[in-house]
Formats: sequence, C-alpha cells, structure tokens
Amino acid sequence: MLFSGHTADMKGRGVLSRTPRSRLSDYAEATRKGTFDLWGQVRRQFLPAVLVGVIVGAAVTLIDLIAYDLLWGNVSNLLTPAAVLILPIVGLALSGLLLEKTTDDPSLQGTEEYIESYQNRGGVFSYRSVPGKVLAALVSVGLGGSAGMEAPSIHMGGAIGSFVTAKLQRFGYTKDDVRKMAVAGAAAGVAAIFKAPLTGVIFALEVPYMDDMAHEALIPALVGSVASYLVLVQFLGVKPLFTVSERYVMSTPDLGYALVLGVVVGFVARLFVQSLHAVEAAAGRVRSPLWVRTALGGAVVGVLALVGLALFGRPEVLGTGYEAIGRLVSGTAGPLESFEFLLLKVGATVATIGSGAAGGLFIPMIAMGAAAGSTLRGLVPGANGPLFPVVGMAAFLAAGYNTPIAAAVFVAESTGGAGYLIPGLVASVVAYTVAGRVSVSKRQRWRREDAVDRLMMLKVEDIMTKTVLTVPADATVQEFLEDYVLRHRRKGFPVTEGHRLVGFVSMSDVRDVAADVRAVTPVSAVMIGDVVTTTGDRAVGEIAAVMEQQDLDRVPVVDSNDPSRIEGIVSSTDILAFDRLLQREA
Repeated sequence: MLFSGHTADMKGRGVLSRTPRSRLSDYAEATRKGTFDLWGQVRRQFLPAVLVGVIVGAAVTLIDLIAYDLLWGNVSNLLTPAAVLILPIVGLALSGLLLEKTTDDPSLQGTEEYIESYQNRGGVFSYRSVPGKVLAALVSVGLGGSAGMEAPSIHMGGAIGSFVTAKLQRFGYTKDDVRKMAVAGAAAGVAAIFKAPLTGVIFALEVPYMDDMAHEALIPALVGSVASYLVLVQFLGVKPLFTVSERYVMSTPDLGYALVLGVVVGFVARLFVQSLHAVEAAAGRVRSPLWVRTALGGAVVGVLALVGLALFGRPEVLGTGYEAIGRLVSGTAGPLESFEFLLLKVGATVATIGSGAAGGLFIPMIAMGAAAGSTLRGLVPGANGPLFPVVGMAAFLAAGYNTPIAAAVFVAESTGGAGYLIPGLVASVVAYTVAGRVSVSKRQRWRREDAVDRLMMLKVEDIMTKTVLTVPADATVQEFLEDYVLRHRRKGFPVTEGHRLVGFVSMSDVRDVAADVRAVTPVSAVMIGDVVTTTGDRAVGEIAAVMEQQDLDRVPVVDSNDPSRIEGIVSSTDILAFDRLLQREA
C-alpha cells in the first residue's frame, strides 16, 4: 500500500464514467421549446444524402457494367483450359501492380478502408487512391479473381459521400456531417451493387462494429441508399440477384433446420476466416513486390478453377460465383458437388484476397454459405427447395462479417422471398454467436467506444508525466515539507536513492512526526517502501482501477526490465487532462 488519507480525484469513477451529451436530449429539448429546425434537418440530412446517392448510383452502374458485362461477360465466353489458368494470374498481377503503384496503402481497400475511415479519420478517405483501388478491383474480379464488387462500391461510395460533404463545408456542413455522409455513400454503394437498398443501409451501419451500429447516420444512409438504388434500376432493372422459383412459406420445423444450419455454417465460417488471416499473414512476410504475390495467388486460383472444370465441366470458382449460387439455390447441384464447390471456393477466395489482390468478400461468402446449405440439404431426408442454401447464405455472411441483421435482410431482398427473413435471422444470430469475435475484417471494433473507452485503452506511457520530481532518501521531513510540498503543491513524491526508486512519501506519512524533530528525521524513516508501481505498456484502464481500489493519486512508472528505475509518473491529473482532451475531440 503506497499511502492513504489523501484526496483521491478518481474516487467513485465520477470522471471516468462520463459520456458525451446525448443528441437525443438536444432534440427533445429543442422540440419542447418549439425551436426544432425542420429545414435545417432537411438541409443537413436529406439534401446531401440525395446528391451523394445519385452520384454513387451512377458510378456503381458504370463499374457494374464494366466488371460484369465488358470484362467478365466477354472473358467467361473464352474459358479454355489455358485461359482458365492464365487469366486469374494476369488479373491478380495487374490488381497488385495497380495497388502498389497508384495507392498510398495497398493493404487497405474496400470495406476495410470504409471501416478505417469511419473509425479513425472522421469519414475522410485517401481520395487520390480511390481510382487506383477501384481499377484494381475491376481487373481482379473482371478477369476471374474469386472476389466481389461490393468492396470498390462501398469504398467509392464512402469516398464520394465524404468528399462531396467536405466540399460543402462552406455552406455550414460540419466534420460530423462528413462522417455521416461517408456512411450514406457506403450504404448507397452496397444498395446499388446488390439492388438491395435495405441491405445497403444496414450493412453500412453494422459493419464498423461487431456488436453495435453507426446509428447516428441512419437517416442519411436510408436516403442515400434509396436514391442510389433508384438510379441503378433505371439502367439495370429491378430483377433480384437470384431467382427462386417457388414462393416460400415458413413452417415451424424450418426454424429448427435454421438453428442447426447456423451452428454448422458458423463453424465453417470460423475456419474460413482463420484460414484467410493465416494466408494474409504468410503473404505479408514474403519479401517480394505485391504484384508477384498476387500473381502467385492468381496461379492458385487458376489451378483450383481447372479442378472445378474437371469436376463440373465449368470453372465455377472464378469470379463472384453468381451463376453457381443460382444453381445451388435452384437445387440442381447435389450434396457432393456442393461440398466440392465449397472447398474450391474457399481456397480460391483465400488465394485471391489473402495474396493482397483487391476485391470484396461479401458475395464469395454468400456463395460459400449457399454451398454449405446445399450440402446439408442433401444429408437431411426429405429436405428440398431453396431453404437450406438461402439460409446458409445468411448464416455465413453473419458469421464472417458479424452483420446478422444485414445478412438476413440480404437473402430476403436478393431472392425476392420475404418469407426467408425469419429463418434467415435465426440462422444469422446463431452463426454470429458461434463465430464470436472472429471476423474477416481486422478493423471492426468489438463495441462502440466513446472518449472514455479510448482513454482507458491507451498505454500508460502515452499519458504519463516523464519529468519526475523525486525526494532523496536522506532528505529530512522538514526539507520534504518546505522544498517539495509547499513549493510544488503536491502531497506525495517518489523517494530515490541515487537513481533507484526505494519508496514513496506523502503528507499522511509525516503527519505524526513532531515538529521539533522534523529537521533531523530522514524521509527514509517514514516513507512507504512497498510502492505500487506500473510499467508504461499497461493500459490506462488497468492502472486507473488500481488507483481507485487502493485510493491512490499518483503511481510511479518503472522500467519493465529494471523495476528500480523510474521512467515517469501517472496521476489522476494526467488521466483527467486526457479525458477532457478526448471529450473535446469527440
């Protein structure tokens, strides 16, 4: 125990439990006073979201036509065995080259860049890198890489949303509006590429967190998503992505199947995510240009496509897999064929994305989920129809991206079958639970953090005072009171002998020393020798809890290799100062 009896600023967590003032309270207060600015809300939330949605809808329409009609539409007609092997190598090599030569950070693109922008940059993107990353995804997917176009869509949409609003700041838009419109643009991108406006909204709100949502951007996301969808369907029509021939009506036994599917697919998704991250880590350790690594990934994709060509008569694993999903949902693929496709698609997707090529994981995971569901359908006596693959799609996406609501909504929108929503939700929630904190995204946060949360996760060395005033062990109590307490207005100081920390002395420790002997009593006679210390690499939250529990105001920070060498000191004042700074930034 270091010392006691002093005033503890941390007591009761009065400061550490503060959160920023709720905007809902502001709204309620303004409404009661009759001052709520309806036109202001329309101007700030609706008008820029409509503008962003229209621009994103047009942009996504263009990249959809380039990727699926111009590139893959022509390439898929030329898939000889030689082309099946060579095209993915060329596509992924070009993707890596574009990322390496035209972007600031080749490792950050698509959904990951959107999450990073939302979490840490206030919605601001590296705008000059956007064209290169979109082109990299186009050649990757358009030439057979096992990836989806939602990555460039959400990336481009978010960038357009934040860029447009940033340019409008002269008209009164704020940095908070920039962040909201980044979400609106991302939602618009997903809504357009999948012809699924509600999915776009929910996915853009859900994906930054594993267990929360970016709820402050709900209205702009809704408006932007609908506007984008309306633009795209003018050119590409309203037909859903996948055709389900029969109308589905839910039955109670189906919920049991959905639960089992959620468990099984959740575990399969965990294995996929772990494999993907393992390959990404291994590729990151290879000291060669990015385009070489992605070309090697393309070679793996090509070989797996040749295997698919031999098994199915079609190189099923190339591209997004829309055609394969259609066959899985329609029931034309048996359980063995579905299982083989699942293995090949997992391998091709891991090779594509794990090697560093551009592209999205949304649709490849949907294809894997459909394959897993179709495999299980063949193992259940009497099971038929599209329920299993459709619900498997939702479960895999929910587990892989930690977006259970968006996953269930997607299968309902993409198939035109609203009846799949409930079993899809059951499977999604179960798979999401089974997956736990595993995610294809390395940047998702487990929970929504406020300023206090960010402070508590900082390291002690980030906030400590590095210049430490210490009291020599041979100093007298009188010198301690006059030269330290009165002069520096602090109640306690570390005690050192040479450069070694030997104790801590405070006002409470010298209180009982008689006035007539203070000039001859050394500090070492009254100090506390059992000092509570910390190291700089510990979290602020950990030491704050210790300070509260033991009623401490200051704790010395020592070298982790030499606990007698003092490197700094952390106090309640340091913590409060950073808390105020982060609150202002928030």
